[in-house]
Amino acid sequence: MAYSNEFLKGLYKDLLMMRLTEKRLYELYAEGRIPGHIHSGMGQEASFTGILNTRKKGDYFKQTHRPASTCLLVGTPLEVFFGEILAKKSGNSGGRGGILHVGRLQEGMLGFSGVLGCDEAVPVGAALTIQMEGRDNIAYAFSGDGASNRGPVAEAMELAAAWQLPVLFCCENNGFAISTPFESVYRTKNSLADRAAGYGMPSEVADGTDVLDVYEKASKMVEYVRSGKGPAVIECRDYRWRGHFEGDQCAYRDAKVTEEHIKNGDSVKNFEKKLLADGVLTEEEADKMKADYSEKLEAVIKEAEAQPEMTSDEVLDGLYA
Repeated sequence: MAYSNEFLKGLYKDLLMMRLTEKRLYELYAEGRIPGHIHSGMGQEASFTGILNTRKKGDYFKQTHRPASTCLLVGTPLEVFFGEILAKKSGNSGGRGGILHVGRLQEGMLGFSGVLGCDEAVPVGAALTIQMEGRDNIAYAFSGDGASNRGPVAEAMELAAAWQLPVLFCCENNGFAISTPFESVYRTKNSLADRAAGYGMPSEVADGTDVLDVYEKASKMVEYVRSGKGPAVIECRDYRWRGHFEGDQCAYRDAKVTEEHIKNGDSVKNFEKKLLADGVLTEEEADKMKADYSEKLEAVIKEAEAQPEMTSDEVLDGLYA
């Protein structure tokens, strides 16, 4: 595929935004400035950047717990993002939900459950809305390789297939379901893509460390779904650089393998090298993008930390009972 320089720079900017945000999140957590916990998405940025650059206004998104910064790709303001994570009133739910519940319906984000996989029918319901309204939008349903083994995911795929609903099932396979290696629970090469045929769905498997490979394969599946042919699957193979949560010592995997993935599978570094070599980007432009976004991050974090927290009288506001 041929791309404009503007598009390629936009992809790079999105990758960079996710990388710098994810890095800052675990640094803030290590400094004791974030209540709750963090699931770092470092190393997995291209899988989400590539897929979500196929979106358009009116689409719906059911994200998963990692990377948290995916909601920034679809329009959640950085101030709202950090407000929620830092448990401030400026967050989307006033700081009540934390990092597992960042998102806003006005951007098409359907939210997600802290119990992974159990909410996979939610984007299928959103897709039914799209179908009934006769729109050419789609619902993106994200899950990991571990969650894709759960029954609710199979049920969601069955219903979407039976009713030919506009859903793109997006599986991000990072090799581990918490501490369980992919190979120990699957007898197929891929988790969700190899099951797609059983539901009559087409599928693509992308290199989740190559943002253009992800974008091209996602574009193919998105075009299929938008044309009214029914649901499809894209699976991205990448690697989770850090533990399942910050503090996880990763005793269940070989540190040398992780080092090799970080060295050779860095989607941001590799894409930057490509753009520099192709003359699309200069080192000065790349350095400025990094400096500008880092400066913006620090300003937003400082402002968010200064926001008020909810009072004890407000904690239960909005709770359905």
